[in-house]
Amino acid sequence: MGFGNSQEKNDNGNDYYAPGTAAFRRASLALFIASFVIFANIHIAQPLLPILAQEFAVSPAVSSLTVSVTIFSIGLALLIYGPMSDAVGRRPVMLWTMLLGVLPALLVPLVTTFDQLLVIRVAQGLLLAGLPSVAMAYLGEEISPRALGLALGLYISGNTIGGMSGRVISGVVADVWSWQASFVVLGFIGLAGVFLFYLLLPPSRHFVPRAAGWRLGAAATFSHLRNATLLKAFGIAFLLMFIFMGVFTYIAFRLSAPPYDLSPAALGWVFVVYLAGTFSSAITGRFVDVAGHRAGIIKGVLVALSGVLLMLMQPLWVIVAGLLVFCYGFFAAHTSASAWVNGNAKQSRASAAGLYLVFFYAGGSFGSTGLGFVWHPWAWPGVTVGLIISLLIAMVIGFTVKDNWR
Repeated sequence: MGFGNSQEKNDNGNDYYAPGTAAFRRASLALFIASFVIFANIHIAQPLLPILAQEFAVSPAVSSLTVSVTIFSIGLALLIYGPMSDAVGRRPVMLWTMLLGVLPALLVPLVTTFDQLLVIRVAQGLLLAGLPSVAMAYLGEEISPRALGLALGLYISGNTIGGMSGRVISGVVADVWSWQASFVVLGFIGLAGVFLFYLLLPPSRHFVPRAAGWRLGAAATFSHLRNATLLKAFGIAFLLMFIFMGVFTYIAFRLSAPPYDLSPAALGWVFVVYLAGTFSSAITGRFVDVAGHRAGIIKGVLVALSGVLLMLMQPLWVIVAGLLVFCYGFFAAHTSASAWVNGNAKQSRASAAGLYLVFFYAGGSFGSTGLGFVWHPWAWPGVTVGLIISLLIAMVIGFTVKDNWR
């Protein structure tokens, strides 16, 4: 199978997958599909939270564990898959973890207790972590440096489409059939995505295996943690996902209660605002290739802050507009920060990308459940104060970022 001749070579004389080649298109499409599958399954529970709280007689903060335990499990597993892929390759790790990660969703109809549902969500998180921990390293090794921002933007746009579609499909299916059916439908969609990923993803041509061993992985991790430059990106990652999960977890409770009283299907459709993140990711990928990562991070945080302020208003259409603006800004900042990590990690890129996502998902797990303690006494205004403080801290860190690649 031919993948085109990119006419761009790395230091070893091997061709990169460059824009305009068949390999670039196939790699971008394969990782877009895989990203769709992963993030649809991660966020499937979000529009179901009010139903789950009622079904299992738990509080909003406790029901949010169906999201936060998955996010937290992903963060833990990221520490494993990066070093593993350094030894066995990027493609096998992405393929097998994605396949195994969608299977637990098919077991949800057997669930009879909330604890059993949490076990399934933990298993999904541990398995779904394979692709996000390795995908950026694959792109960094195989894609032409002049198009890496674009490739990362397209990959992250798959995150947005997947996150949106998972929520929309989940809400609609729950309204028509049941919340259990939502998991089953997305499980089968995931299996189809795994098959397409297997057919489309080009082989790794620049990957050089290193001896397996957790000692090497731990050494790389501690090396990154001592890198003050990378720590800035890790801090931004934590804050961004903390904010993001806080917004989408508690906006579901706000809009399902009076005076809005939105159904699960209507809540699901609200998440169409994710489309703003899809466009933002692709546009920002090109933007940082020209203007730099710092400009992308600061622009994204400012736009996200504007969205949070809009969501303080009462009219439903203004809240939805605020979500739209927030999504655009969040994914612009996330795309910029993750591309910056790829540009500044000169060795053990899988470990660096994985560590970025460890902080990213750790922030998400805290934001999803932690802000519940603010929600109970002060409702949405209290959550908003927490979001604004976090965004301002992220912006301060963003101003310290230097574009060393320029």
